[in-house]
Amino acid sequence: MNLQNYYETVMELTHGIVVTLDLDGGIIHGNSELEQLSGYNLRELAGRDWFEVFIPRNEREMARRALFESAAGPGRGITAFAGRIRAKDGDTVYVNWNLKPLTDSNGEIISLLCVGQDVTDLVLREKGLLRERFTLLERNKELSCLYSLSQLMGEIHRSMDDLLRQVVDLLPSAFQNPEMTYARLRLGHKIYETPGYEDSDHMLKSDLVVNNEKRGSLSVAVRDDAARPGFIEDERDLFSTVVQQVMILVSKRETRLAKQELERQLRQSDRLAKIGQFSAGVAHEINEPLANILGFAELALQTPKLPGQVVTDLNNIVDSSLHAREIIRKLMFFGRQLPPQPTFIDLNDTVEQALRITESGARRGDIEIVRDFDRTLPRILADPQHMKQVVVNLVVNAIQAMTEGGTVTIRTVSHDGDAYLIVEDTGPGMTPDVLKMIFTPFFTTKDVDKGSGLGLSVIHGIVKAHGGLIQVESAPDAGTRVEVALPCHLCCTEDD
Repeated sequence: MNLQNYYETVMELTHGIVVTLDLDGGIIHGNSELEQLSGYNLRELAGRDWFEVFIPRNEREMARRALFESAAGPGRGITAFAGRIRAKDGDTVYVNWNLKPLTDSNGEIISLLCVGQDVTDLVLREKGLLRERFTLLERNKELSCLYSLSQLMGEIHRSMDDLLRQVVDLLPSAFQNPEMTYARLRLGHKIYETPGYEDSDHMLKSDLVVNNEKRGSLSVAVRDDAARPGFIEDERDLFSTVVQQVMILVSKRETRLAKQELERQLRQSDRLAKIGQFSAGVAHEINEPLANILGFAELALQTPKLPGQVVTDLNNIVDSSLHAREIIRKLMFFGRQLPPQPTFIDLNDTVEQALRITESGARRGDIEIVRDFDRTLPRILADPQHMKQVVVNLVVNAIQAMTEGGTVTIRTVSHDGDAYLIVEDTGPGMTPDVLKMIFTPFFTTKDVDKGSGLGLSVIHGIVKAHGGLIQVESAPDAGTRVEVALPCHLCCTEDD
């Protein structure tokens, strides 16, 4: 057997790809295994450049350099490395190569013998396992996020702010690039976001819809320079689940708070009703003897030639009786024992008349009264005396609160047929604890001789008797704002 036949026999008996390349990368010989895996026959390959045939264009130079540098290494022994070739049909075949330089009698390298083993199935299995491992790791992160989220949902005693902030802080950890992933949640005018949040080309965003009303949005953004800036399907599913959970959390929490507020209002109404009944009873019992005291004191004052001290004492009795009668009147207002006598009134005129009563007190306290009347305000059906009482009490309260001067703004507004009376001051405001108690009868922050604690209770009773609503907003060092609304069915014309 000559050398050529021997060489060809070895190539055919070798299990795997066998190919001989010249020093320019041209194909000299190949075996049937090369034909089978590549899809080319040897006649097609003879003399062609290995790298142009089997290596993608963007990888050719790097592969050529790596191959011949390995072959030319020290010792000129067998060199192993892993690579891949592109078959005729476009498929990728992964090959583990062993390279051996062939030399002439002078020891000069004349060609390169490459023996390769097809490891495509093994590589694909490894890649599949890596993908499964990656998927499991991602799924574990997502499940951990969902578990933590479910734990948050059960913490009913934490504030909404704390819960939503925790949701935002938790979200990035469930994504591929947690250190380059940011979250933002907007609910109403409040925004919760992780530090460094910015919109990017790679982000998920969804509206938060609670009770068929758009309330805000939730978004997750990945930085554009992240290693994997996109999102896998599981991450999109997770994001949709988190959006649903946040909407459920907001809905449940708001429903719970609304229920608690309704229960509080019912308890308050029941308490006020009982106090009102008691107050009305006391007022009736005291009114008659008080009227006798006042009447007899006034008769005694008509006695001629009374000593000066007696006159002074009788005047004190009259003044004290009048003061007591005013308290009884307030009690009867509160107990609704003085029902409104409604008539069509111009609320602006009624407010103006009430302000004249308070102007002297305002001047003494260095307080400016600002009027801002809506001239389109419709005439309303209300008791003018009761409405004056409301304005006087509100303005007097504001004046007494501003011991160092300030401004009281009285505004009327017409909106959707409703009439609004708004009184704002620049006073010291109230703490939340005081704000909760302001409509409670006999509750007052003033000295014992400065107030009875019935002013706002009387206002509350008058507004309720007219079918209206009253709302107070106040905070320390932020002043106080009182809004009285008379419903639209009370706003009409005399022709109605």
